[in-house]
Amino acid sequence: MRVFFISLVALFCLLTGLSFATETLTLNAAIRKALDTHPALKARKENIEAASYARKAARANRWLKVDFAAQYTRHSDPVTVTPLKGPGLFPPFSRDLYSWQLNFTLPLYEGGRVAQEVRLKKLEGQMAKSLLRQSAEDLIANVKQLYLQILFLKELYQADQEITNLLRKLYDEAKLKYQLGKIPRLDLLHFQRALQEQEASLFTTRENLALAKRLLALLMGEDKARFEVTGSLKGTTYPKDLKIETLVNQRPDVRLALLNVKKAEAAMARIKKDYYPQVSAFSSYGRQAGSGFHHDEEIWVAGLRLDLRLFDSGVRRERLREKKSLFLAAKENLLATRLKARQEITSALTRVKTAREQIEKYKAAEEYARSAYEREAVRYQTGAGTITELLQTQEAWLRIKAGLLKAYYDLKSAEVAFELATGTISKGFLDEKD
Repeated sequence: MRVFFISLVALFCLLTGLSFATETLTLNAAIRKALDTHPALKARKENIEAASYARKAARANRWLKVDFAAQYTRHSDPVTVTPLKGPGLFPPFSRDLYSWQLNFTLPLYEGGRVAQEVRLKKLEGQMAKSLLRQSAEDLIANVKQLYLQILFLKELYQADQEITNLLRKLYDEAKLKYQLGKIPRLDLLHFQRALQEQEASLFTTRENLALAKRLLALLMGEDKARFEVTGSLKGTTYPKDLKIETLVNQRPDVRLALLNVKKAEAAMARIKKDYYPQVSAFSSYGRQAGSGFHHDEEIWVAGLRLDLRLFDSGVRRERLREKKSLFLAAKENLLATRLKARQEITSALTRVKTAREQIEKYKAAEEYARSAYEREAVRYQTGAGTITELLQTQEAWLRIKAGLLKAYYDLKSAEVAFELATGTISKGFLDEKD
């Protein structure tokens, strides 16, 4: 019985461990999962589908339309049920008329109205795709930033743990010296405060790491963060050959602003088409009967129709002026968007260069701190130095290593900002789906 109980407990622990097992999550996998599950992107895709249907509907206005109509009418006095058939032939009369008919209409000439409507809907579809790309690039940037932040906080937590252990040793050493009367109480309090501050920093780093993992899980459509990230903060993706104008033109917001200019121009051309006539062929076939459905006969008509509005009290003129103003506004917005893009690219370049300089400075400082620690280790081994001095130089070295780690993270973060600013962040993720 006891063996059976132990087996059940072991099985339960095994299943529990499997259910809460963590997976290794790569950056590419995180991005693809977010792109597949995020509701904002799904909404953008539905907008693209809607624009496609709207374009098909606009194109269908070129073709035949058929309408069915049925009618009952009662008159105060008897009227003819059917038209006159000839001289001396009187049609039947009735106060009640029953009729049904099929009406056929085929546009022959619309003055370019339908073509402009189709062009407008096509541009709206392209704008929906640009909005999808813009939302996707923002999402990819958020995923990358969180992923890099997790990598940074993970390594920073390890560095903070090493510093905390060293400070704890320093505090124990100082406590022993204070008990022996070698240092005053103020020095002991100094070491104690440093340890407490470092422990608080360690706690903050651990909480920030857990928060970053939860936020990344939410972006991927998951409730809990059951994963571990992998990768390194070292390395660079910064391109060497930069063509600013090319980078500006491939940004989705610039493309969207350009499409908005084309849409405003097409809307202005659409209003101009209202000055042209419309020609259509029409036909109607049906039957009509009097009271009690007597004298039931077929009736039909066919012909051509021309419509031309001669006067509308200035409605078309004012609408055309409105579209011209919107067109000019769209052109100015395009210039503003391009200017903003150049500013963001320049700012991102500056961040990358600054981060690289910081890395070089920290590398030099880290080399110096490491040499100082090695010298102090030799002094301690020969009896010329104390354990406190050795631990202090080691702490300084570890803090500079943590600073170097932060510099690597700043460079990676700046590179993500550069990719987002240049519209290249979605390369390898959206291009293969477009």
